[in-house]
Amino acid sequence: MTEPAAMKAKYYEWTNEVLANSPFDLKTNNLLSMVTAMAIGNEGAVSYFYFSAKKAGATEAELAAAIDIAIATTGLNLYTLIPKE
Repeated sequence: MTEPAAMKAKYYEWTNEVLANSPFDLKTNNLLSMVTAMAIGNEGAVSYFYFSAKKAGATEAELAAAIDIAIATTGLNLYTLIPKE
């Protein structure tokens, strides 16, 4: 692993501990993490979770679907969810 890749892996390796007790498999955890990273605009984490999801077996269709979900959720906030009277 190259030095920048090793540094990035070290920076995000805590997520493996956090998600260790998740009811989802590693691929799903990485896809969910990628969606979250995209929604909050953390480009470094997006890249890390994208390639982690691919490594865990995510297909191009699954990655594209996760990206679509992230794009759809990016503009949402609490105020958009409040029912209009």
